[in-house]
Amino acid sequence: MSLKALTISELLSVSEARVADQWQKLQPPGDAKAYLLLREAGFFIWRTGQLYRFEDYLACPSAEHAVDVRTSWRGENGEEASGAWQTLSRIGDTLRAAKKKKLIQVARAQLEFIASTGQCEEFHDYLKTFYRNPPPVIARFETRDEAETWLRNLPEPPSSAYILVGNEYLEVFYSRERGVRALRRDYALERFIEAVTSRGLPASAASFDTLAEAAVWWKSHPVPPLSVFVQIAGGHHLALYHKKIDYRSLHPISIVEDWRREQERIAAQEKARSR
Repeated sequence: MSLKALTISELLSVSEARVADQWQKLQPPGDAKAYLLLREAGFFIWRTGQLYRFEDYLACPSAEHAVDVRTSWRGENGEEASGAWQTLSRIGDTLRAAKKKKLIQVARAQLEFIASTGQCEEFHDYLKTFYRNPPPVIARFETRDEAETWLRNLPEPPSSAYILVGNEYLEVFYSRERGVRALRRDYALERFIEAVTSRGLPASAASFDTLAEAAVWWKSHPVPPLSVFVQIAGGHHLALYHKKIDYRSLHPISIVEDWRREQERIAAQEKARSR
């Protein structure tokens, strides 16, 4: 299949597989830390909803986005980024087929994209925080109608992102290829709570008699952590700081039980339909 026929998400997937194969064949093999950073660069672009922004970047003439990662990377991870960028160049030099070279160039462009768009520090912050906190949100609305209006009026939505409606996580879904934009309920917060409490409840940072007291305490932090557990009237809650939108929320961890019951209900319905 021609690479031009692939969607941007398909192109990134095929590129990742090609890089993984070629990286293993290097003699000596490429640096493991540099490879891990390269993989995270792809995840960062996807998880921050920048698939189409990156697609547009790739479509620009190469002279317009020629970047030397060795000198343009700012902040931490520069050594690993430079190593990955140079290793991809080595891989490209060993390949003859234009299609294979193009797939390596796509991977290299991910690092160039992050550097040229000034996102090195944001990427470093992502590496430190993403796997230890719920996914970040880009906006919050009181009602679903407000969120739908916002999404409908965006010139071009992020390819994927999370928002809050009230205190519930919703996923923004956008397909440029199909001209589809939608919101769907997502249980990212419930999955996070389930994962971090699977081996027992983390220690609580503070205890309060009422939700109002906890809210005042949480708002009093000038620089709050992204997430912390607290007790309110004897029940465990997760306090979240949504840094991108400067919003703080409190969530009872009992929402996990509601989610499990919903999963059981859906499973029962599907089982009944299959009879």
